[in-house]
Amino acid sequence: MNMNKWLPIVFSSLFLLNACGGGSEKGGGVDKKNESTVTSAHRLLTQATFGATEAEIDRVVSMGEKAWIDEQFTKHSAYVSDSDGHKTHLERTIEIAELVEPSVTWSKDGIFGTGGGPIWHLRANQASAWLENALGHPTNTMHGSDQLRQRVAYALSQLMVVSMKDPRLYLRGESVAYYNDILAKNAFGSFRDLLGEVTRSATMGVYLTYQGNQKANPEKSTRPDENFAREVIQLFTVGLYELNIDGSANRDGNPNTYPDAGIHQVPTYTQEDVVELAKVMTGWDVKSNKYHFGYTSMGTGEYAAPMEFFPEYHEDEAAEGGDGYVTVLGNTFALNSGADGSGLDAALDVLFNHPNVAPFVSKHLITNLVTSNPSSAYVARVAKVFNDDGKGHRGYMKAVVRAVLTDPEARDRSQQGEGFGKVKEPFLVFTQLLRAFDVKPLEGWTGPAEPIRGDGSKSTVHGIYSYDSPGVHFGQGPLRSKSVFNHYMPDFVPNERYFSDNNLVAPEAQIQTDGNIINVHNTLANYLTEFERNKITKVRNKTMAEFSKRFQLYSSHGMVINYDRELAVFEEALDGDTDGDFKNMSNALDKINAVDALIAHLDKKMLGNTMSDEVREALRYYLVNSSNFSSSKKFDAALHLISDAVRFIATSSAYMVQQ
Repeated sequence: MNMNKWLPIVFSSLFLLNACGGGSEKGGGVDKKNESTVTSAHRLLTQATFGATEAEIDRVVSMGEKAWIDEQFTKHSAYVSDSDGHKTHLERTIEIAELVEPSVTWSKDGIFGTGGGPIWHLRANQASAWLENALGHPTNTMHGSDQLRQRVAYALSQLMVVSMKDPRLYLRGESVAYYNDILAKNAFGSFRDLLGEVTRSATMGVYLTYQGNQKANPEKSTRPDENFAREVIQLFTVGLYELNIDGSANRDGNPNTYPDAGIHQVPTYTQEDVVELAKVMTGWDVKSNKYHFGYTSMGTGEYAAPMEFFPEYHEDEAAEGGDGYVTVLGNTFALNSGADGSGLDAALDVLFNHPNVAPFVSKHLITNLVTSNPSSAYVARVAKVFNDDGKGHRGYMKAVVRAVLTDPEARDRSQQGEGFGKVKEPFLVFTQLLRAFDVKPLEGWTGPAEPIRGDGSKSTVHGIYSYDSPGVHFGQGPLRSKSVFNHYMPDFVPNERYFSDNNLVAPEAQIQTDGNIINVHNTLANYLTEFERNKITKVRNKTMAEFSKRFQLYSSHGMVINYDRELAVFEEALDGDTDGDFKNMSNALDKINAVDALIAHLDKKMLGNTMSDEVREALRYYLVNSSNFSSSKKFDAALHLISDAVRFIATSSAYMVQQ
């Protein structure tokens, strides 16, 4: 029996090939009548949330996939009321900062983040708030309940990228929290509204360097910065080349006829388009800047807000003898057009109405949520909904997201072709595991020393997740990419002939370097074995308070899981009860029954009943013959066996590849 496939080596291209080729949905020992509904429910939750739970799988099976999607669209969000207790990402980031370090003066003149406190801690506070919305919370139960909204916001954060890796944003975590709110608020709204709020946000202005951008000054040989002008065309809306409605190259000038013959691709923009658009992106500065135009400092300016427009710094072409008009992508408009005289809305309307936007944005959502290699027809179907939701609305995100998730290619296994599915992002693997095993914030971790008091006193923190530096362990983190090009390129092809021969991509595989694979596996193994409540309290015999107090704000261990459900399933099959004594561990037949029950349970919860017979046999063989069964400490042995089973599934290609 080759157990190597259960080791970290499962990330290898061989197993990617097996998984991407349309894995088995067999399930030995599983109720075949119910298998397809469990499988499809699990598939939907993997696509549309930060991780399936057993209870949510059962809900989807009961209510139906489309009903679940509709329910998610009506879920209460943080953007409806200011008094309902459902905090926005920014509000919760601020609240967490004040709870963790209550004596710090975080605000000055009513502007959070300018009070002179340890503002570098805000990045950790923002990470805590993000996790709460991704994982859910035991007491703030509204937080994380709108899973689809939060998951779409995460997908959008990898399209319209900002990153806390930027030196100026690194110390202004509240700005990134505010930006995430823009994405979440507009996730089911208008793409044009989203584009407008993103463009005016101080976060994007600082990140892509058009905050403080000024009109041309021939005497100083300066011209407007072109950074954002280029990226808003190339990366956020239109892309490099003209596209057909299905995302293929438009070579005949008609986006509605495809595929087009030939190999020539038509660029969407020229350098002159960038130069002209850059003129529009002038005159914007952070709100409440007390110093000269364009000044940035960690202690001044309102980063968690839209920028302000200053007409005196806006390009009017007077210094260069122009006419005050610009032409962008073939459309001419005045630089002082619009209610605010900035010309910005006219420019964004040009981008929004470009025929590329529908296939460009639609394909991004499909590849981020469902599959890296969608068919041409799938992209076209969704893009047509982007262009018209059936009620004459263009760019209505709720309709687009619904089209992505309800498309036959997303829901019907028989419609899914070669290469359907996607390699999971390492950090999403982590969130999925945490949610599957009842994650909770680690209670009673220690806040940092309070510098304002000066006496070294520290707070004891409850109800707050802590995971400051996911990039160290997973090679990525939400809103923390290394560049505006995201964590990985959408057209990345692994160095394996199967992918190139079949014209398949596997974008997420780009960050699965040898070193990152080892880090991911070790992190998962550590969490699944050492940060489990029963291990802490019943094996180590520590109280949660004793265990928690050694962890602090920057610790990457601010959460805990539990195997209560797995222990109950295992013991019920082993002993016929759940009294915790695991008395029949030495009985051969009973232990086989218990292992079979455990595997079936984990197959449903972690794989949606898609475990192949080959994998099931290998895992069963290992667990039945494990030395754990001969241990005199029967509870400890059962817990260790469960931990092994979870870890081996979690690091297999069956789990690491989304199908």
